[in-house]
Amino acid sequence: MEMVRPREKVAAGLAQIAGLVVISFLICRVVVLNSIFPCGIALVTVLMYRNRLNLYLLLPMVLGSITYYGSNYLFYGDVTALLLCAIAFTVFGNRRIDLPARAVIAAIIAISCNCSYYILKHMFYRLSIFMLLAEVLIIFILIFTFNNFFSFVTLVKHSEVKIQKRNELGVEKAVGSTAAVMVLLLCGTGVWSLDPSKASLPLIGGLFLTLLFGYCGGIGAGLIAGTSSAICVVLCTGFTPAIIMVFLAGGFTAGVFSQESKAMAAVCFSGACLVLGMITTYPELFIPPYEPLTASAVMALIPKKYLVELKKAFYMIRKDNAYCEMESKDQLIKVLDQHYRTFERLANLYGNARSNRSIISYQFRGMAQVTESLRNNIQEVNHGLSWTDSQPKFNVKTAHSAYGQIAGVSGDSFQYKDISKYEYGILISDGMGKGKAASAESSLAVSTLMDLISSGFDVKLALKTVNNILLQQEGDEIFSTVDLALIDRLGGKLRLFKIGAAATFIKRGEKVAAVKMAALPLGIVDGLHIDFINVRLRPGDQIIMLSDGISEANRQDLEMSWLKEAIRDIKSRDPQTISDLIMNRAIEAYGIREKDDMTVITAVLE
Repeated sequence: MEMVRPREKVAAGLAQIAGLVVISFLICRVVVLNSIFPCGIALVTVLMYRNRLNLYLLLPMVLGSITYYGSNYLFYGDVTALLLCAIAFTVFGNRRIDLPARAVIAAIIAISCNCSYYILKHMFYRLSIFMLLAEVLIIFILIFTFNNFFSFVTLVKHSEVKIQKRNELGVEKAVGSTAAVMVLLLCGTGVWSLDPSKASLPLIGGLFLTLLFGYCGGIGAGLIAGTSSAICVVLCTGFTPAIIMVFLAGGFTAGVFSQESKAMAAVCFSGACLVLGMITTYPELFIPPYEPLTASAVMALIPKKYLVELKKAFYMIRKDNAYCEMESKDQLIKVLDQHYRTFERLANLYGNARSNRSIISYQFRGMAQVTESLRNNIQEVNHGLSWTDSQPKFNVKTAHSAYGQIAGVSGDSFQYKDISKYEYGILISDGMGKGKAASAESSLAVSTLMDLISSGFDVKLALKTVNNILLQQEGDEIFSTVDLALIDRLGGKLRLFKIGAAATFIKRGEKVAAVKMAALPLGIVDGLHIDFINVRLRPGDQIIMLSDGISEANRQDLEMSWLKEAIRDIKSRDPQTISDLIMNRAIEAYGIREKDDMTVITAVLE
């Protein structure tokens, strides 16, 4: 392992050098306002300010500039200023000269070199004071733009930089400088044309950056990236300044749809950019459809994980505590991973034994599942900082009716509540016998099962745990039936677990179906076999769960036709009314016979 790290560092260093060489070469090829070359002067000023060892980049910078040799561009004064700036900042490198002072020195050198060139070439009449002032202003802006860009790149590379240094940069500076530098690099390639029939690489790149930053950073980042990109495109390619409005509209749209899917954001971004071009009274807003559509297509093809990483980079430099919270969650995930492995090993260790140790095994395995569930939830939050969670599509309206034979105490126990954000649970348990003893048994099964499932236990594991707990009870045999329904409120699916329980009825329109499953109650045998039934639900479906006190009210009718008919005849959609009417029909069916404990729970899917 010790031999790999130095190689990785060397490879990273070579990649950094190659990147700087490419940036230096392309930036120095950028022509601003079709006549001046201020980018090289600003770049060498920043590079020498950050590290004097960057002097080796002077060669690709000069090579980039002289690629215009033989053209009509008068770049000689700016190339001379570039060389003199490199020499001056190398000589005075040991002195503490801050960046604003260096910007002033670079501007003075640029003015002096250009004036001297025009005078020596006897072309002083061609010298424009306006262009000189414009070049000085652009040099000032580019110096701080390049410095912010390199600070942002360094920040992303070295994520361990202190929060205080992150706050000094700010999202606005990082977005604006990065977008400007990327567009300038594309302009330096020379691959662009004002012909509407041909694609313009800087325009595509600028639109893509506007969409990317708007989607990952919000409306503010989209507007800043759009403004910065558009200004660079206008100054370097000759496009009409009106396209700035197109970029602003695109950046705003990307930010508005930052909480939606990237495909949705890309489509709306393209629409916003193209719609402006359809305003006939402002033909200068028109841009060919190739550019925004290409930018949107590239955005749609980017894997989500890379967008998440960019979002993390934004959070590193925000002035709030979001990134600190994200780092804390990452540390928590690592701790949960360790606990998960520990619980899994302990579960396997105790799983080889029987009797009391099997309970311990189930508990450890359940704790492992809870830990894994918590870890996954934290990861989803960490990796979905700009994506909203899916909202449940269905609502469950539930009510019950119950009857206890002995002193109003029922041996049936039940619960219905939200198990999680997306899952709703209904549980009925019928304890052996009647009265307080049966009520205690069923209550133990219900409360323990619901608590285990709510905490993250797998349903089958929770049922096996309760089964083993009942098996270990001292004294008389204790067993309870379990009728468990889990409703997925996101997808509309129903899972029914029936452990010795009565049938469940599902009413859809005028049709009533009974769902049965044969199984022994909990607390009778070890190694309990557990299965479940899947049912696809629709809005308006009624789920009617009941204890065997209801289903056995008419023992002459083994097919429970009377109960199906009673449910079919009920026209109300109110779950309380439905439960009460079924209870009344069951009491009528008993007649004068001794009645058992009875429970009806009705759930209506809305």
